Amino acid sequence: MLKVNFLSEFFIFRKNIGVNGALIATMTQADEMKKYATVLFNNYGKDYDLIHSHGCFPLTYHMMKKATKLKKPIVISAHQTHHDTDNTFIFSKQISQLFKIYLMSYFKFADIIICPTEHSRRIVKDELRFDKPIKLISNGVNTQEFKHSIKKRTQFRKNYKLNNTTVMCVGMPIERKGFYDFIEISKEINEYTFLWVGKRAFPLIQQNYNFNINNLIMPGYVKDITAAYSGGDIFCFPSYYEGEGIAILEAMSCGLPVIIRDLPTYEGRLIDGKNCLKARDNKEFIEKIYYLINHPEERKRIAKNGLNTAKKLDIKETAKSIFETYMELIQN
Repeated sequence: MLKVNFLSEFFIFRKNIGVNGALIATMTQADEMKKYATVLFNNYGKDYDLIHSHGCFPLTYHMMKKATKLKKPIVISAHQTHHDTDNTFIFSKQISQLFKIYLMSYFKFADIIICPTEHSRRIVKDELRFDKPIKLISNGVNTQEFKHSIKKRTQFRKNYKLNNTTVMCVGMPIERKGFYDFIEISKEINEYTFLWVGKRAFPLIQQNYNFNINNLIMPGYVKDITAAYSGGDIFCFPSYYEGEGIAILEAMSCGLPVIIRDLPTYEGRLIDGKNCLKARDNKEFIEKIYYLINHPEERKRIAKNGLNTAKKLDIKETAKSIFETYMELIQN
């Protein structure tokens, strides 16, 4: 049976930095890949057939360098680009340029890179100048796991005293994710409850902010994230950059209507007025939130179309496509 060595620093340091999209994709894909192959995690030895890297930092860099000497095939999932550091830390613009140079070196180890969207592929090809094969494969979402639960909704809303329409978001509370915009939106729509689920991983280097304490709830990390999605009514995701936006797929899979920022990343997959609503600024986010609240039938329609989109991007299809990529490399 094929032995695949999954690499990820996020897996090692998950207790310190919390959950992020790259880690979710790694674990979801690894679980499903076990149907096709033997999956190892950060294996330092030689007993594997190929590497699939989901990381992008010095540890996985070192392990891929070693794998190159052993002539092991290498697949890299491009969960991060230099744009992920934009508006994330103090001096983020300077860090972004350094990260870009580093990623150009890092991606050279790959025989094939997997990108989750066409926009991500363009960045890797044109900005990071990767000239080897690039596969376009969604990170996927486990639609069997991410399902709306009335039982979980009832308990979650009771735990957090959610008594009216709840607008929610899931992600690291940083500027790039649109966290500060979410706060401002919650202040404008103060008759409804807003919920941001996610751990603040970098408190020492993130900016401080005047938080809304009236109708904004911030529980931090929530172990049962499906319960959180089930407890919400509208998913508002004002992120400024995403490789794909796994949280969007999770929310759709749980039956939530989503409102997202109008970004190139979503082109061709997330269509305004069909399976989502798109906004360009806070004013439009506010308008779209009120629109969904005041038009329950539209809310149901968009949520239904979103669920159909999530099903088309189920992790089963992702794992199948990735395994075919593995075999393509092994057989060449």
